[in-house]
Amino acid sequence: MRIILKLLSAAAAAMTAAGILTAAAQDSQQYDFSTVSINGLELDRYYTREQLIDALGVPDEEDDVVYSYFVYNSTMAMAPASGDFSLSDVRAARNVVDDFGFGGIHGRDSVRFCVFTLNSDKFAVNGYVRVGDPVSKVYDMGGSVRDIKNTDGGGKLYWWASFVTDYIEDEDLMYNPAFWYDKNGIITKIELYYD
Repeated sequence: MRIILKLLSAAAAAMTAAGILTAAAQDSQQYDFSTVSINGLELDRYYTREQLIDALGVPDEEDDVVYSYFVYNSTMAMAPASGDFSLSDVRAARNVVDDFGFGGIHGRDSVRFCVFTLNSDKFAVNGYVRVGDPVSKVYDMGGSVRDIKNTDGGGKLYWWASFVTDYIEDEDLMYNPAFWYDKNGIITKIELYYD
């Protein structure tokens, strides 16, 4: 896999040097992929409650278990990502929940944005990749990926902003967002969770 990534990176660099970019690559150049962010909120940064609501909107629910959570409920109609479909292609709508977890320090006015689970297309990682997109968009963000396939053809793709040359242990992967995808290569969930 690492050899394939290096070959793809070399090919992309050669195409860039030659002035040949794909539309996706051209589009992705306007985004910042140096961190993980949702609606401009960077992971592992501290924010006030007002800043969180300004960026994410007023939550439908709030919870305070291990982390403080903002919960957003949505209804999502499932359809092919291509946008070229007939009504017979549309699957039933389903209710989904997006949640964001924040850890605090006693006595501090702000909380640290530390975990999230996205099940709708309402929020996007780095303003670029969202549920319902082809998982191939994750590769547009550069950095490094590790693809863990399921036997049904789906799987999850872990992404981190920097290019990693060393092997990543499984426990280190959980500090990076995971893009779950189905057998058609469509992202069904995006999450970052760790204890």
